[in-house]
Amino acid sequence: MYRTLTLATGVLILVGCSDQGLHEIGDANGANGPRIQVDPEVIDFGSFAEAEVGYEFFTITNIGEGDLHIQDIELGAYSDGFNVVTPPEELEFFLPAGASQDIEVSFTPYGVEMATKALITSDDSEVEVATVDLLGQGQVPELKIDPDPYDFGKTYVGCPREGVVTMSNIGTGPLTVNYIDAYNDGEFVLDTSHLSLPYELQPEESFEVYLDFDPDADLEYNGELSVTSTEPMGTRIATQTGEGKYTAVYKDDFVVPTNPPADIMFLVDQSCSMDDDQQRLQQNFSYFISNLNSYTNNWQVMVVNDDNGCTNSGILTKNTPNYQQKFNQAVTSGGGSHTESLLTPAAEAAHKAGNSGCNAGFMRQGALLHIIPVSDEPEQSNWTSGKNWSDLVTDLQNTKGSPSLVKISAIVGDYPNGCGTADPGTGYYEAVNYTGGEFLSICASNWSSYMPLLAEASISMDTFELTATPVESTIEVRVNGNTVDASAWEYDATGNTVRIIDNPPGEGDAIKIIYAGLANCD
Repeated sequence: MYRTLTLATGVLILVGCSDQGLHEIGDANGANGPRIQVDPEVIDFGSFAEAEVGYEFFTITNIGEGDLHIQDIELGAYSDGFNVVTPPEELEFFLPAGASQDIEVSFTPYGVEMATKALITSDDSEVEVATVDLLGQGQVPELKIDPDPYDFGKTYVGCPREGVVTMSNIGTGPLTVNYIDAYNDGEFVLDTSHLSLPYELQPEESFEVYLDFDPDADLEYNGELSVTSTEPMGTRIATQTGEGKYTAVYKDDFVVPTNPPADIMFLVDQSCSMDDDQQRLQQNFSYFISNLNSYTNNWQVMVVNDDNGCTNSGILTKNTPNYQQKFNQAVTSGGGSHTESLLTPAAEAAHKAGNSGCNAGFMRQGALLHIIPVSDEPEQSNWTSGKNWSDLVTDLQNTKGSPSLVKISAIVGDYPNGCGTADPGTGYYEAVNYTGGEFLSICASNWSSYMPLLAEASISMDTFELTATPVESTIEVRVNGNTVDASAWEYDATGNTVRIIDNPPGEGDAIKIIYAGLANCD
C-alpha cells in the first residue's frame, strides 16, 4: 500500500531539515549520554521504470557520549516498493561516541508518487525514534479506485442503494484490468455485466462498475472490492461499509374465532367414468358434516357443476331441510364443457356469489372459501378457457379479497403417475399445494378417512395474513404467548401469509406475529 505524496507534504519535510542537512536528536546543551544523528534526513530516489531498482544510503552517527544502542531499523506505513537492503542481523548494533554506520535502502516503483519513512529506534534519551523520509517516483501504470473507502451509510432493508465505483489509470503507462470481484456476505452486489474484461486503460482514462448495497438485517456490514491489474501492485483492495436499518417492527394480533364461518364448494366431474366416485362422495357426505360440526355449525355448502358457475344444490346449511338429499341430487346433475376443468366454474361461481348473483349470500365476510373438486382427469382449464390453474387461483383470491381465505382441496388421480382408474391430477395438485389444502386419491375404495381431513381444512385456523410485508428472517410467531418453533410454520410471500403447520391453533387461541417490515422503496 502507498499514498501519493503531495507538494505540501514535501514542503513540510524540508522545513524540518536542520541547517546542515543533518538530523540531530538529543540535548543541544551537551548533556551526558549518547545522541543520534542521521544524514541525510530525506532521500529522493528519483524516477524509475517498472522493475528498475535504485539504491541509496543514509548514515547513523553517535554525536553524544557513551555507546549508542541502535535497537531496530524498519520501514513505516505505505512501504511497498521500499526496502532496507542491509541484512536484518546488522540492524541492531552499538555505536561508540563519534562512530558512524551506513544503512543501505532501495526503491522499486509500485506507483507514480511514493513515500514512506525509515524508523531508527535507539536508546537516545531525548527521542527514541529517528526518521529518514524516503521518496520515489514510478514511470508505471497505477490504478485508483474511487471512492475508497466507500461508505453507503444507513440503508433500509428491502431498498437497495445503488452505487458507482470508478476505476482510473493515474499512472504513466497503459493499464489492463483483468479481474474484479466483491468479497462479502452478499450485501454488496457487484455488476460488471456491461464490461468485457480484460479492459485496457490508457493514462487518465477510467471506467465505472456498479456496486449496490442491499442489506438483509439491522446490522453493520463490511465488504471488499478486489481488482487485479497489470500495475506493479498486482491486486488492489478497496473497502466498503454500510448499515442496514428496519423501517418498523410490526405486531399483528389474531384470535381464532369460536364457531367460525366456513363456505364450502364442491365441484364434481360429470364424465361417465365418475359414477362410482360420485356415489362414494354421496355416501360420505353425512360423515363429512358430522366432522365439520365438531369445529363449527356455522357452515354453508353448495355444489357447482355447470359451466355458468351457478349452484346445482342451492346454499345448504344446518337448517336446510333434507340437505343430504339435495346434496346427493346435485352431485350427479349438471355438467358442461368445463366438467374436466373444474377450477373454471369455481372461479365463475365466486364471481356470482355477490349480493345479486345466482350464488348470492354464499361467500361471507371473514369465512374461508374451501373449494373441493372431484375428478378422475387432470385440470384442463388451460384448454377450455385459456387459463391455467395459477390464473384461476389468483382470480379466486382476488374475488375473495384475501389469499389467506381461499383453500383448494381435491379428490383426484395420484400425482405424478395417476392410479388404476384415474389420470394424474395435474393442475389440481399444484393448486392444492399452493393454497395449503388436502390432496386425496380418487382411487381409494373407502373415502371415510378423507372426511375428517376435509372438515378440518374447511376451518381457517392456521393461516394469517400480515398487515405489512415482512423481512422473512425476522418473523416470530406466538400462540397464547408461547413462541412457535420456526420449523412449525411457513411464510408465503405470494399471499403475505403465515401458516402454522404443526399443531395449528384452536378456537379462542390468541396468535401474535412479530416482524420487521420491508421498506416501501417508492
